[in-house]
Amino acid sequence: MELRPGYAVESIINAIVPGFEMRPLDCTASRDLWGSVQKSLAVPVTWSHDVHRLFPRSMCLMDRRRSLIIYLLALMALLSAGIVAERFYVFDEIDKMHGVFANRIVTYLMKGVVFEHHLLRGKNGRLPSTSLAAYVFGGTQESLSYKWKTVGRLYAEGTVRKILILHRPGITEYSPVLGRNLTNDEWATGKLKEEGVPVEAVEIVSVPLDTFETFAEARGISALARSRRAKRLVLVSSMHHTKRVWISFSHFNMDNAFESYTYGSEERAGIFELLMENLKLWLYRYIVFPLDRNPHLGKALNHKFAMDWYPVPLG
Repeated sequence: MELRPGYAVESIINAIVPGFEMRPLDCTASRDLWGSVQKSLAVPVTWSHDVHRLFPRSMCLMDRRRSLIIYLLALMALLSAGIVAERFYVFDEIDKMHGVFANRIVTYLMKGVVFEHHLLRGKNGRLPSTSLAAYVFGGTQESLSYKWKTVGRLYAEGTVRKILILHRPGITEYSPVLGRNLTNDEWATGKLKEEGVPVEAVEIVSVPLDTFETFAEARGISALARSRRAKRLVLVSSMHHTKRVWISFSHFNMDNAFESYTYGSEERAGIFELLMENLKLWLYRYIVFPLDRNPHLGKALNHKFAMDWYPVPLG
């Protein structure tokens, strides 16, 4: 079977736009391509542009190489528009095909950022008798809501007895009972109480945050665990954040002063967020940690770590 140039591109586009046939780009092909895109993405007719204006007669004589570039650009536009469109349009048969494709990308990206390490039960099926503490990593209110549910389940199972949460300055939603806005810490303890965790089991801790927040939290909480001679520490974060949490704590616990366990919440992440998490994981491994270990490049381990040369907080 002979595969002509652009066969792979045509196959991918055809999976999204059924019946599409790749041929040298001329004015007719331009109109057909736009019509297929318009139909598959449900673009309103009022958005249509005169294809003849986009493809004048002089451009209809492109060679194959330039034609292939145009098709590649069209493919990228299709995929990008499809990701955006799925948020606003109800799935039809074509949308379902695109959803399967997107789910495969999510599954692939998740493999590189997830690392769960759960506490093992003994032969009698019971957990260790030592009272365990859990630290819940910070995040947005939506993200924290998933983590509270995970913590509530661990508390109900008896996995943890003490919950450490990050102090977050500022206020949040209005409380009719109090007649004022709740502080972020009050909101957090209230949500944990709804999940079955009593207020007396919650401790709010402050951690000096830097550009790399997960790194700073790992440093501060590791120091706290050492000072309290903790033997075990449960770490609760978003599922797609667990690997970065694990390697960050491993960086500050090279002598195994305490055992750490990671649990991920049921929060779901999109393709863009997973791409960013993979990038952050790479930065931690090859930039943040080496700088922290090297006294000539980074600050000493027990000092505040700050990378002022990097202007964007990566968290």
